[in-house]
Parts: sequence; structure tokens; C-alpha cells
Amino acid sequence: MARVQRLAILLTLAALVAAKPSRPKIVGGEEAIPHEFPYQISLQWNFNQGRQEPFHFCGGSLIADRYVLTAGHCVPSAISPDGFAEAVAGEHDFSQFDAAVQRRRIVEMIVHEDYAGGVGPNDIAVFRVDQPFRLNRNVQLVRLPEPNALPTGVCTISGWGSTSFTPLPSYPDTLMKTTLPIMDLDVCRDIYQTDLIEDSNICAGTIEGTSSVCSGDSGGPLVQTDDEIVQVGIVSWGGIPCGGYRNPGIFVRVSYFIDWINDKINN
Repeated sequence: MARVQRLAILLTLAALVAAKPSRPKIVGGEEAIPHEFPYQISLQWNFNQGRQEPFHFCGGSLIADRYVLTAGHCVPSAISPDGFAEAVAGEHDFSQFDAAVQRRRIVEMIVHEDYAGGVGPNDIAVFRVDQPFRLNRNVQLVRLPEPNALPTGVCTISGWGSTSFTPLPSYPDTLMKTTLPIMDLDVCRDIYQTDLIEDSNICAGTIEGTSSVCSGDSGGPLVQTDDEIVQVGIVSWGGIPCGGYRNPGIFVRVSYFIDWINDKINN
């Protein structure tokens, strides 16, 4: 496919006292192996009439053949009335045509009822597509955790977000990845000096920074590997500059919302 454009500023950034939160990206990471993360979804806006190329605006994960798990703030309410949102699976390099890439039109966006918008808790959504994805070596489902499981240790994040350590974004064509240690929530609350971090969140990163998430990775999957890959988190928000000192990433804890997810995809 032709080079995918990206929307540099998608949502209004909220402000915190200690740090300005941003919509997440991967900085300090490395290029993923092609199709290393077969559950990875690129959410893209496709303009009608082919006026311009589709652009990536958020990440997501494939949890059923017609359902994508993502962040609540990834609902594209203010992009353009002229077009539609798509979920794209099997993608790796936006600059290269790949006949195996699968595109599906998003027909329903289900956002958590208690998500108030912007930076905050319950930032989770399930998107339904018009036709099932064909599962194969490059397009697979990700396993979800047991209800209320509390992840510890090191996680892996993947996405097409900016790789810049500065406020000026720099977006890669290829899928990137990095590893992040889970940080105690109380440490995160102390860093950001906010009550917006709840027990339904995960905090991941280090005090020193160097690797993190930011603009363009929103909605993407945070995973751990035991016998198989399990998605433990959804990229929600982080501090500016991304990957900076005392700017860990904040994620939705998937295990907290298992009943909600199952209710939405089964009904």
C-alpha cells in the first residue's frame, strides 16, 4: 500500500501539575521483526473519494475475529466527516505494499460507560468490524489475562508511534517495540501528583526514562509472555517528553475489565 500518513495531533492534551500527559508513542525502542506481533492492529482513517492516503491514528489488538481492543480516547470523533475508520491487520511497514494486509471497516465503537474522556481511568473501548479477519500466520488473536490478575515484572509494547525524545514527533514506517518494567502505582501517583491513576491502571517504565510510549501508540497492546503471549495492558497516556526522566507510561489494566470486554463481544 502507499505510504500511510499520520495525524500528529489527534486529541486535546490535558495538563497535570507535575507533567503534561501526551498520547503515547514508542521511544528508545527497536524495529520489530516482521509479523512478530500478529495480533497488532493499526487503526487508520480512510478518506472517501480517495482524496488522500489513509493515516494511522491509534493502535489496537485483535481479541476476536471481528473485535479490536483499544483505548477509549481512540474514538476518532474529530478527524473528518468525509471518511471512515478502518482496522488494519498483518501490517508491518507502511511504506511497502503487502497483499497479505487485511483492512476492515469499523462499524461500531463501544467505549466504557465510565470513561469521561481525555486523560483518566476506564480508557478502554472495543471496536467491531464489518467482516471477520482471516486468521493465519500473520493475523492472530491475542490471549487476554485471567480476571483481576496483577501483572509484575517486564512487559513488551509495540506500535507505530513517534520515536522522538523531544516534543517534535518523528514517526517510523515500521512497527517498533521495546520492553518496560512494571512500576508500583503509588510511585507513579507520586510522580504525576494526580488522582487520575487508579487501581485499574498499570504504570510501566523507569524513573530514569529512555524507553517509553507516547503519541501514536495509544490503544496498543502491552503484553507479557509465559507459555504464550498475554495482553496485560492498553496504552493510555504518559508524560512529556516521552521517555524522559520521571515520565513512565500509564496503561489500562486489561484484567480489571475482563467481564466488561466479554459482555461487549458476546452481546
